Amino acid sequence: MIRWLFLLIVVAAAAGYFTRPNEAAMRSAAESVLNDPATLEQMGDMLGAALAGQRRFDDYLVATRYTVTIGEDPAVECWGAFQQTRCNRVGAAASS
Repeated sequence: MIRWLFLLIVVAAAAGYFTRPNEAAMRSAAESVLNDPATLEQMGDMLGAALAGQRRFDDYLVATRYTVTIGEDPAVECWGAFQQTRCNRVGAAASS
């Protein structure tokens, strides 16, 4: 039983490693969130990210993370695994 569980974990980790999204996919997902503003503040985030935004890609072997920051404040944070990405606006959630 333990061997099967260990084998399942190893197979899932290998699948995660080979199917994690690359930097281009994460950048595209983050840009689609930034380019769809719903409020005036989000419009400012879009312009700020285009002019002075810092982008960071982190690879955690089975998952990836992409962050867009404006100054010290994160604007968009994306996580990806198994060819799926999830991006959220950080500034809107923090100010609520």
